[in-house]
Amino acid sequence: MTPSDSIADPIRRVGVVGPGLMGLGLAQAIAGAGIEVALCGRDPAVARERLASALRRQVARGRLSAAEEAAIVAKVSVARVTEEGLSGCGLVVESVSEDRATKTAVLAAIERAASTAIIATNTSGLSIAGLGEALQDPSRFLGLHFFSPAERMPLVEIVRGPSTALATQTAALVFVRGVGKRPIVVRDGPGFFATGVFAAYLDEAVAMVAEGVAPAAIDEAAIADGRAIGPLAVLDETGVALNLAQARQARADGLAAGFCRPLAAPVFALLVEAGRSGRRAGGGFFDWPPQGPRTPWPGLAAAFPAAAQQPDRETIRLRLFAAEAREALRRLEQGIVGNADDADAASILGLGYPKQTGGVLRAAEEFGLDAFVKLCEGLAAAYGERFAPSPWLRELALRGEGLRAYREAAP
Repeated sequence: MTPSDSIADPIRRVGVVGPGLMGLGLAQAIAGAGIEVALCGRDPAVARERLASALRRQVARGRLSAAEEAAIVAKVSVARVTEEGLSGCGLVVESVSEDRATKTAVLAAIERAASTAIIATNTSGLSIAGLGEALQDPSRFLGLHFFSPAERMPLVEIVRGPSTALATQTAALVFVRGVGKRPIVVRDGPGFFATGVFAAYLDEAVAMVAEGVAPAAIDEAAIADGRAIGPLAVLDETGVALNLAQARQARADGLAAGFCRPLAAPVFALLVEAGRSGRRAGGGFFDWPPQGPRTPWPGLAAAFPAAAQQPDRETIRLRLFAAEAREALRRLEQGIVGNADDADAASILGLGYPKQTGGVLRAAEEFGLDAFVKLCEGLAAAYGERFAPSPWLRELALRGEGLRAYREAAP
C-alpha cells in the first residue's frame, strides 16, 4: 500500500459507524480529544439523540461538566456511510454488533465510501484476517479494540492482521495516544490478548459453579484478592447472553474447541434459556434487587447442587489466579502480546487486575515461576490440561530469572 495523505498526516476527522453503546463511547472519547467525529447510523437523527441522551446522563451523574458536554457536541456531526458522509475522515471505526456477517457487510460499505481512510473494527475477538476478507485492500485495515465504557477506559488493543501495513499500524498508534489512551499492539488470534485472558478467568469461575461451589464464595474470593467486582458479577454486568453469543460465534467460525469456552458455554446456555441473560434483563448468576445486596439465583443450586466439600477462599483464589496467569503466559509464549509489560498494562487497565500487584504476569513472577509451575501441575491433575505448564514455561522456571527477558527494559 502507498500511504495516502489520510494515513501519513495526523487524523483530524474520524468516522464512527454504529451509534450503540460502544459507538457512542468512541464518539465521545474522540470528540473529547478535540477531533471531529462523523457518527454514522441508519437514522442520523436517532444517532444524534442517542449521543445527546448519553451525554445528559453523564452530566446529571457528575461525570461530565456542561462545558465538556457542549465541546463534545460541537465536534460531532451525524452522517451516513456514504462518500459525502465520510468525506475528510482519515480513520473510520466500525462498531456494530459482534456478528461476523453484520461486520463484514458494514466494513465493505465503509471501504466503498472512504477510499483512502484507515478502516478499523472495534471487535473484542473476531479474527482480523477473517473480517479483512471483505475488503479489497486489507493493508489499511486493523483492529482497534476499545474497552467499555470507551469514554473512560484507558486501554486500546491495536490488532494487526496479516495484511495490515506498517504505515496503518503506526498511524493507529499515533491516533490512540492522541485521544489519551494507552495502546498495546497485539497479533491477530482468537480473543487477541485481553479478551482471551479474561475469558479464562471468567470461565474458571463458571466451572466452579458447575462443580457446586457457592457462587457468593467465588466472587468474595476475587474481591478479597483485590478485584473491584467478582467474576460472576462481571458476567451479569457484561451480559450472559453476550458471552454465550461469543462462544457460539467461535464455534461457527470453526475455532478449536478450547476457544469456544467449553467450560462456561453450557452454563451460559442454561441461564439464557431460563431468562437469566444478565443484570439488564433482570438477573443472571445473581438476583439484583433495587435495594440491598445481590444474592445468588436459587435456580443455580437446583441445577448445580452444592458440593459436600466446599473449597476455602485461598483455594478459590489460587485457582482463579492460575487460570488467568496461565493464559496470559500462553499468549506471551505465542507472541500474541509482544512483551510482559504490555500484558501487565492490559490486565490492569483493561481487565481490572489489582493495580498493586503490578499486573497478571508480575504477579506470577512474584509468586515464583517455579512455584507457579507446581501449582499448575496440581491443578492440571485435578481439573484438566488447560492448566498444564508448557516446556517453555518449565524452562523459564528453571532459569530462575522470571520474565526479565520479556520486559521492555530487557537488554
